Amino acid sequence: MSIAATWAGVGSLMNSIIMARQYGIVPFLLWALGNTLACIVFGIFAPIIPKFREVMRSQPMRVIAGFMSIFQVWLNMNGIQNVMSEIVLGGTAGMISAYAVAVFFIVLLWKNGVIRSVLTDHYQWIAVYGIAFAVTVSAIIYSSGNMFQLRMGLEAAPMAIGFEKCVLLVPGAFMYPYFYEILDYNDRNGDGTRSINVRRSFVIGGLLFGAYLSFAFLMAWTNFSPLLNLIRALLIALIAVSTISSFLFSIYITFGRKLGLATNIACIAFWQLLIPMGVMGLWTTMSQIRIWIVFSTIIVSFLWSWSEKRKAVGA
Repeated sequence: MSIAATWAGVGSLMNSIIMARQYGIVPFLLWALGNTLACIVFGIFAPIIPKFREVMRSQPMRVIAGFMSIFQVWLNMNGIQNVMSEIVLGGTAGMISAYAVAVFFIVLLWKNGVIRSVLTDHYQWIAVYGIAFAVTVSAIIYSSGNMFQLRMGLEAAPMAIGFEKCVLLVPGAFMYPYFYEILDYNDRNGDGTRSINVRRSFVIGGLLFGAYLSFAFLMAWTNFSPLLNLIRALLIALIAVSTISSFLFSIYITFGRKLGLATNIACIAFWQLLIPMGVMGLWTTMSQIRIWIVFSTIIVSFLWSWSEKRKAVGA
């Protein structure tokens, strides 16, 4: 549940509906495929790529991953601000809500030194599935006879966008510090917690996220009453909250207590400069940077492993 919740982010619902309505069914399915595969690919390959986790543990990569986490915080704060501005509360209330969520988790980190995301995400995502099911069914009933008509999107331009988003999504989980914390915690088992098949957890997490996207697909066909818009806004905010907590914690564990808290505070302070980019714009910018970092890291990992094997043979 925590893996699915952390990967979700605020853009998962908003951007999914945008993909289906603007580009069509097939581009949406490509978007959904990339989203579903991301955690699965990470869970299968991150533990077995030679030297990969050692490279990710290096100080330069920890700093890079920490700064990419800042993008994730901004993205989810943008999402909260956007959905709140669409309902009666308005944009100012949306900004206040986003700030309040971020400040709340920073205070938790300052007081406790940890956010127990694995535990809180579990209950939050039970609520997410329940609310998403209720909103989807209610929206279908409300839209009966007046459904939004989605096109197939098989033309060259929307298909190209669908493939691009899919490719950008698949390596995305490799830049999530929280996921490496899960892998390392399971390996070390320093406090005697029972070890698990962590690869299976990532596979199930990816599939759970894919199931959640089915709600987004159905919502793309529907219209929303003011009440349903309000409930949907609360649903998106709930998703954003679980992701913001994970990435504020990621920044904290990347930079340490003092510098991590200072970075989190600076992240929140500069967020208002990024609001005009919106959710999809900020996500695309972040993803285009992220994919090159991931592939470069994988190449460095293989080169390091190859170099060590050559030295061993030479010796």
